[in-house]
Amino acid sequence: MISFEKILNTTPKVEYYPEFDSTGEDKDVSLKGIKAIAYEGALYKGKRTKVFAHMAYPENTEKPVPAVVLVHGGGGHPEDKWIRKWTEKGYAAISMDTTGYFPTKPVPYLFEGYAEGLERKLTPPFYEEGFTVGPDNSGMADMELETSDQWMYQAVSSVILAHNILRNDPKIDKDKIGITGISWGGVITSIVIGFDNRFSFVIPIYGSGYLAEGLSGLDKIFANPDTKHWHAENNFQKVTMPVLWLCWNDDCCFSVQSNSLSYLATKGINKNTRLSMLHNMRHSHRDGYLPEESYIYADSIINNEAIPNIEAEYKDGKILYSCSGEVSALRLFYIDEKMTYIIREKYGDKNCFMKEDWQILNLDPSKSEADLPKNAVGKYLEFTLKNGMILTTPYEENFTD
Repeated sequence: MISFEKILNTTPKVEYYPEFDSTGEDKDVSLKGIKAIAYEGALYKGKRTKVFAHMAYPENTEKPVPAVVLVHGGGGHPEDKWIRKWTEKGYAAISMDTTGYFPTKPVPYLFEGYAEGLERKLTPPFYEEGFTVGPDNSGMADMELETSDQWMYQAVSSVILAHNILRNDPKIDKDKIGITGISWGGVITSIVIGFDNRFSFVIPIYGSGYLAEGLSGLDKIFANPDTKHWHAENNFQKVTMPVLWLCWNDDCCFSVQSNSLSYLATKGINKNTRLSMLHNMRHSHRDGYLPEESYIYADSIINNEAIPNIEAEYKDGKILYSCSGEVSALRLFYIDEKMTYIIREKYGDKNCFMKEDWQILNLDPSKSEADLPKNAVGKYLEFTLKNGMILTTPYEENFTD
C-alpha cells in the first residue's frame, strides 16, 4: 500500500537563493520578484534529496492571500510565466522541479524545454554533503524499484511538501490553496489529490485518471499491470474537493475518454466539480496555462460563487439540455464513427491525433432541446457561459461493433 503519511506531516526547511531569482522581462510582463528556493524532499534510495522551486507572491500581501501549487509537465521545469499569471490574479504560487534539475547559473526566467543552465545534480551553492537529487521522469519505466524510489512517488512527495510550505507561510491563507498541473503534471495532480485532500480547488490540465482507457499513447503505459498502483482513479472516492477537469478535445497525449471518466467518477462527490474540453487548445505548457477557465474557476471557488450546472441527455433522436446559468453560446461536437487515434498530419504537426475531425453544430441556448444528427456517434455539448468560461458535458459514444 502506498502511504504519504510522513510526507503529509512534514514541513521542510526552505532555503532562499536570491542569485537564482528570475530577473527577466517578457513584453509587458515582468518576471522580477520570482524567488528561487530549495527544500528537502523524500528519501531516494536511502539518501536525502533536495528539490528546486520558484515561488512568488502577488503585490498585495497585507493580509493572507490564496495560493496555488503548479506542477509542470514532461520536458518542463518551474514555469515562471505560469507563476506570474497566477500572481497577477492575486494568488501566491510555487512551482517545483519534479525531475531533479538545479540551475548552474542565473537566468532571466525558466520555461518549458529550457535546458541551458540546468543540470540534474546539486550544483553550487545547492550542494550539501549527504544529499542527492530525485529521479528524472521515467515514463513509469521504473516499476521494478521500491515504491518509494519510483519517480512518481518522488514527484508526488515533492508536490505535497510544496503544499506544506504554503500552508505554513503566514502570508498565505491555508484554507484557500489550490493545485493545478499540466500534462504529466496533470497526471501527478490527479494522483496527489487521492492522498492530500486539503486543497480548496484542483485543476488537472490534459492529464487525469483512467489513462488506460485513453487512446493517444499513455494508455499503453497505464494498461501495464505494473503501473496499476499509480492509477489516480484508485483513490477518486477520497477526492472531496472541487475539480475542474480541463483538456483539449483532440489532444495528442490524452484523449477525452480519460477526462470524461475522471469527471464522471468525481462529480457526485463535490457539487462544484466540472469538465471543460476545449477546441483548438493544442498541447504545451503555455497552451495549458493561457485559457481563462483555470482562473475563473479558481476565483469562483475561492469567493464561494455559484458555478452553473449543465446537463444533457440524448433520447429518441433529440438532445435535451439545460444550464442553471446564463449561456452565451451552445454547440454540439460530434463525430460519425467510433473515435480512433492514428499518426497523421494535423494542426501543422505530425503526431498521434484523432483520425476523425470534429463536426460542430450551433444550438439555440434559449431552448431546451434540438435534433440530434442521425450520424452522430461520439458527442458532447459545449456551453459558453456569460463570463466566457467553457463547460462541457462528458464525451459519449453509441455504436455497434
